[in-house]
Amino acid sequence: SQLVTVTGQDDAVADGDAVYTIITGPAVSGDVDYTGLDASDVVVTNVDDDASGVVVTPTMDLVTTENGGTASFTVVLRTQPSADVRIAVSSSNAAEGTVAPSSLTFTSGSWNVAQVVTVTGVDDVVADGNRPYVIVTDATSADIVYSGIDVPDVSATNTDDEVPGITVTPTSGLVTTEAGGTVSFTVMLNTQPTASVSLALSSTDPTEATVHPAALTFSPVNWNVPQVVTLTGVDDLLT
Repeated sequence: SQLVTVTGQDDAVADGDAVYTIITGPAVSGDVDYTGLDASDVVVTNVDDDASGVVVTPTMDLVTTENGGTASFTVVLRTQPSADVRIAVSSSNAAEGTVAPSSLTFTSGSWNVAQVVTVTGVDDVVADGNRPYVIVTDATSADIVYSGIDVPDVSATNTDDEVPGITVTPTSGLVTTEAGGTVSFTVMLNTQPTASVSLALSSTDPTEATVHPAALTFSPVNWNVPQVVTLTGVDDLLT
């Protein structure tokens, strides 16, 4: 007996187990009994070792910052597709982070070349703490293996850079006169509030100066508009 070895070939395509045939041609011989005899062909199955899928690295713990700090992750296919694979990329909260590019395309030639997605933090001027959000991915393709395949989403956190506070300008050097002379200062919030903020104003000695208005209110709309407070000197008739 003579041995024939059949070796499977890797095609990098998730095409399932493939059945093929080893063909034996008609025998050629000077022996008239053997010439032209056709031996049986041999049926063989090549077991597929390719698992389709999309590899996203990393899929968690990305950190962006409200001052425009960025983070990135890569996307690549596990196997060669039979048609282009388009992966849409979007942010679950564009007020916290944006992505670029917004879509990735993998072809039968570029399927194994990792593509980079950059995530950029967005400043929301609200002291709302560190905010989690998700980068959402979705695949479409004429390749039935990759059409609608589950692509891992990526979790991220946008680090808050706002510090709540109230700015008063100026805080010293103000002078009034007993002749009714006035002086002013301004007040504004440092960050956007989620609800109205009221400030009461009063003089420690109303016999020396009065304050107008007696209260200020800042809303999520006018929080960064300086409001004017006027001090008016009072004549106490004393020398």
